Amino acid sequence: MKTFPSIAGRRKGALVSFLAAGLILALAAGCASTRHVKQSEKDFSGFLGDYSQLQPGAEGQANFVYANPSAPWKSYDKVYIRPVQLWQAESEQSSLGSVSFEDKQMLVDYLHVALAGSLSKNFKLVDKAGPGVLVVSAAVTEAGAAKPVVNLLSTVTPVGLVIGAGKAAVTGKSPGVGSVSVEAEFTDGVSGKRVLAVVDSRAGTKRVGAKFGDTWSDVHEAFKFWSEKVNARLVSLKSGN
Repeated sequence: MKTFPSIAGRRKGALVSFLAAGLILALAAGCASTRHVKQSEKDFSGFLGDYSQLQPGAEGQANFVYANPSAPWKSYDKVYIRPVQLWQAESEQSSLGSVSFEDKQMLVDYLHVALAGSLSKNFKLVDKAGPGVLVVSAAVTEAGAAKPVVNLLSTVTPVGLVIGAGKAAVTGKSPGVGSVSVEAEFTDGVSGKRVLAVVDSRAGTKRVGAKFGDTWSDVHEAFKFWSEKVNARLVSLKSGN
């Protein structure tokens, strides 16, 4: 089996550590550590480009969703996750503006790993588009007019990654952001046509205030929550529901 490096350069040790700790699976704290944050159209970052298809989600869904009911859902059995991006608002009030480049890198890597961990339960992870493949494009985003951070992409390539069991042991302070938002779309691996798109946001619980807690566990819990919701939705669509 072909293997891929888990991360490059100075971030390699940090990423390997949290993978080994089982960060890809459930955290001890559970979803109680994060809460849903409502968004409006003004919170779109621009990552998805065309937002005209998205509609406000129903109770329990993402803030904005789109799913093409006529897509060949039953044919999809593989997923290709493109490198995750980070889109930062062009504003002095940007909460990501004061976050270090290394922590921004951890944000996109965390989301990439969470997506891989959840989607691999029902789909084969591959490294290119093709027949039967859903191509995932995702970004950690910030509200308002935003642009991708230059030279920042997730460096995790989870194809062939062995997903272990166990609880996560996450250490180190979180980046201190008040909330984390995600925009993602799934496209057909042959036609490139969008078949699913979501926009959503989460923050720390009211118990810990507006921001996430002192460690990365809350941040990853939000990513894990989204990833599992997306996986469940894809399974539902695949079964015709």
